[in-house]
Amino acid sequence: MEKQLVFVKENEAVTDSVAIAEMFGKNHDDVLKDVRRQMEYAGIEFSLGNFSESNYTNSRGRTYPKYDLTEEAFALVVFSYNTKEAVQIKIRFIQEFKRMKEYIQSKEQPKAMSDKESLLASMKLTIQLNEDVDGMKEDIKQLRYDIDKKITLDYSQQQAMRNAVNKRVHKLWNEDMVDKSIYENTRRIYSALWKNLKDAYRVNAYPNILQKDFEEAMSFVEGWRPIFNGSHSA
Repeated sequence: MEKQLVFVKENEAVTDSVAIAEMFGKNHDDVLKDVRRQMEYAGIEFSLGNFSESNYTNSRGRTYPKYDLTEEAFALVVFSYNTKEAVQIKIRFIQEFKRMKEYIQSKEQPKAMSDKESLLASMKLTIQLNEDVDGMKEDIKQLRYDIDKKITLDYSQQQAMRNAVNKRVHKLWNEDMVDKSIYENTRRIYSALWKNLKDAYRVNAYPNILQKDFEEAMSFVEGWRPIFNGSHSA
């Protein structure tokens, strides 16, 4: 099987000194001398980026040093190989470098989607976005619910509650809607109403009634009537 002239190493197209020796009919040691000479001439910066020393194992299982070369390093080393046959071999190497670079580039670029694939991807993204939005709506709904369970009456609501209690107590007292033998004065009616209100909403003080229950609590106050069994006397 013919040796691969150009291969991929660390995502870069390279050849090696072994391939050069075989293709140009040279002794590998002589090619190594050519490589090292050009590295010396080219300088450290160029050499580090374009030549890489490694090893290979021959058919007898013995390990020897070799160099991997970029296309620029290859051109530098074989520049003086100018027989007719050598020029044809250079062309083959150049073609292989070009082919391998195109192969590397094709792997790096994402495959273009067909219209059908693009539509399906768009639909999938839309569905995912809708699911995310629905999830956010549920989270917001739950957050609002949690907040509603914690926010108590603000100052204006507390004032409105006190006014409603005052209005209800005076209405009950002035219209003789309470048993005045039990509720000797308005203070006892106030006490009974406040106690019933706190018990109804399970709070130790009316400001702790939740805002979500405000309207209902106001209706409770406006419709409240004392029980005439003495159980609400203070």
